[in-house]
Order: sequence, then structure tokens, then C-alpha cells
Amino acid sequence: MNDIVQAEDLEQFEVNDLYKATQLLLQEFQQSKEEEHPGKIKELSDHLKKRLMNKAAYPLAVLLECGHLAIRHQLQKDWNSPMKQRQLFLFENLMAQFRGKVPPEVWNQICLAYAEALLPTGRSIDALAVLDDMAEKEGEPFYERQNAERGWALVMYSTFLRDQFEKAQGLHTARDLLRQAQQDISDERGRALYGQRLQLAERMLEKLGAVDVTEGYTLNLFEGKQKQYREWCAEHRLLLNGANDIDPAKASKIETFRYRPAGDDKEQAEFLESFLKSLMQEFTALRWTLFEALEDSEVSAEGGYDRTEQLKSVYRHAFSLFDKIALFLNHAYKLEVDLPRTSMQRIWFEEEHPKKPLKPFIKDTKNDALKALYWLSKELFGYERSDRQSLPMIRATQLRHQLERSFVQVVESPEAAVKTGELRKHQMTQKELERMAVTLTFKARTALMYLRYAVDLKAK
Repeated sequence: MNDIVQAEDLEQFEVNDLYKATQLLLQEFQQSKEEEHPGKIKELSDHLKKRLMNKAAYPLAVLLECGHLAIRHQLQKDWNSPMKQRQLFLFENLMAQFRGKVPPEVWNQICLAYAEALLPTGRSIDALAVLDDMAEKEGEPFYERQNAERGWALVMYSTFLRDQFEKAQGLHTARDLLRQAQQDISDERGRALYGQRLQLAERMLEKLGAVDVTEGYTLNLFEGKQKQYREWCAEHRLLLNGANDIDPAKASKIETFRYRPAGDDKEQAEFLESFLKSLMQEFTALRWTLFEALEDSEVSAEGGYDRTEQLKSVYRHAFSLFDKIALFLNHAYKLEVDLPRTSMQRIWFEEEHPKKPLKPFIKDTKNDALKALYWLSKELFGYERSDRQSLPMIRATQLRHQLERSFVQVVESPEAAVKTGELRKHQMTQKELERMAVTLTFKARTALMYLRYAVDLKAK
């Protein structure tokens, strides 16, 4: 490592040696909180990205950069630092660019690192979804950690839950997963890490006290099409129900989304309760439309339905929910923003301008669910402290604008698309439209869950 640190020409070294040296420098930086060789970690990660460009190992060089950004962010007093924004931006691009294109050991490392980066932002629901994306491979070191990391995410998620049954269920599940990790993980350092997290889960359960988790369970007395629909919702984590994130297979297939009014202003509480109920009903309506478009064999063009138009409608409707969530925040926190300026992209900032400082209600908050909602809005609408935006964000907003202001022609396969001309800009495949509609519906559901928890924590 000393030779590498002192060298002016890095081309003389093998990639593996450069990678290991960078890892060692990152470990030293993490322990000492100072860079013994300032600028060297960045130089090495940048060099590795050039050497590994267009190769399967390229993401590993980006992960080194993300690790460097994470440590630098920890040393800041600003929870919304440029380093954190840059780190999340890089992860979003990695997930979009390399899905299905790299070996499982590389993909699983991306997923695990991304989940670890999401959890400090409060986005435990998103972290659980990322972990579900990991590629199954027996004996692969990073896949060994999947369930342990899921347990850690549930520990973090449980801090949002005010319902004692849901909290107990989440912590019991987390404890079981973290216990199992002591057998599943072959790496000694990994076992030690999750062993510490297991101790935290056990202390939280002890503090919670005895709770009969079976009391909060509701029988799933659904039949026929409704049963099929509810099981589909649970499988895709689309129920407005915290238990759906804890254990989709065993969760009650009902909605438990409720508003708990607080304070003496009964008129305000009644307004917010009606508003949140309306958001819930809008979401369940678009969710049903998505189910019909994807799963219901009775729906067909001959019957007066068009699956493609249903998917387009779901996408537009899901995007509109985010602006309505911003309107809810405007009323709940009494921000007094004019209606035309109230959007999920702008509500966080002074004068509703992304280049202005954050407003006190978000900048100074201790409400981690509200921060999670803020960070989710960055993924959807862009990082104001970044000179570039992620590929998924650009594609998602582009499709929204096309659906609202122009048109989109859906083709069956990439081969059916025209090669050049104006029409090419307005074409996409059926598979991509389905994937984007499902993804955005999940994000809308996630935003509503964070909103619900933010309101609960605010009342508490």
C-alpha cells in the first residue's frame, strides 16, 4: 500500500492491488476520522473507474467512491450534505445501469451497500425493497447477509411504529433474522457487526415489554377475486399496512392507515383527517387499476378496457399523489405556501426554490419519517445539490411530461420501435411501461407510509 500511495504512475499496479489499497485507506479513514494521505482515496477510486470502464467490476470502483462519501458525510453536521446527495445519486444510477448485467457477487454488493446508505436517511421501507432485489446464490458472502440486513432494517423501521402490535411484530422478526445471521454468515467481522445489532433489538424488545402479537392479527376473510387482489397487494408490498413491510406472507391483508389527530384545533384535525383519508382512497383506486391491468384475466380490450391506457393512467395518477402529499404538509405544518407553488419538489425550501436553504420545519426536525419523505422526494424530483441527476429520475419525469402534455406509443418489443425520427422519442415497450408503473405505485405507497409515520411522530 505504501508503494501505491507514494506512486505517481498508478498504471504500473494491478487492479486488485489498487482496490485493496483503497479499501485499507478507507478503513484507516473510518477509524481515525482523518485522511492520512489527503486526496489519495479519490485519486485511486477515479483511476479504478477509468481502468474498469465497461467491465463487470466497474461498480466496485463506484462503491469505493460511495464509501469515501459516506465517511466524509459522517464528519459533517449537515444531515443533508452534498456528500450524502452524491452518494445516493451514484447508488440510484448503479441500480438502474447494472441490473441483470453483472455477476451476483457484484450485484449483491451494490444492493447491500445501498441498503446501508438508505437506512440513516430513514428510508427503511426502500432499504427492504432493495434487499429483496438481491440475487440468490448459495455461499456468496454478500448474499449471506441479506436476512441479517433485513433484520437491521426492521429494527430501524420499528422506530416509526406507534402501534404496539406492529412494533412488537417488527422487533420479534428482526431479532429472529439477526439471530439466524450468527449461523448464516461465515465472515467473523460480519457476525460481530450483526451481533451488536442483535443486542440492540433485544434491548428494544425488553423496553417494549410483553406484547401478545397475535392480538393484532386480523383473519383474511376474502374470497374469489378480492382474495386474489389482496394477496397480490401483499406480495408487492402495496398494502397501507406496516405489517406488510415486516412479513408480506403473514400480514393481514387489510389497510391499517389511520390519522391520529393531535392538538386543540379540532377543525384543523378534522380537515387533515379527511385529507389523508382521501389520499388513501385515491391510492387504493389506482392500485386496483394496476391490478386489473397486470393480473386480471377478465380484463381485455374487447371488454372495453385497454391495459396500456390503464397503465398510463396509473402512472399519471401516482405522480399526482406526490403533489397532494406536499399540499398535506403545507396544511399540517402551516407553511402558508400558495397553491401554485406547492409541490413535492419545492415545498422544502425557502421561497419554494431548490437553490434556497431548507425551511426550519425540515432542516431542524428530529422526525426521521419526515426526513425519509424528503429523501424520497430527492430520488423522484432530483438532488438540488448535485450538478447532475440520476438516470431513473430523468426517465421518470420525462415519461410523466410526455403522458401529460404529448403522447406515448407503446410497442411490444424494442425491435418493433422505429429507429430514427420524432416518433422514436415517444415510444417505449410494454414491459418498460409495466415496470415503471409498478415502481412508481410502490413509491407512492412508500411516500404515504412515511407521511403517516411523520404525522404520528409529530403528534407524539
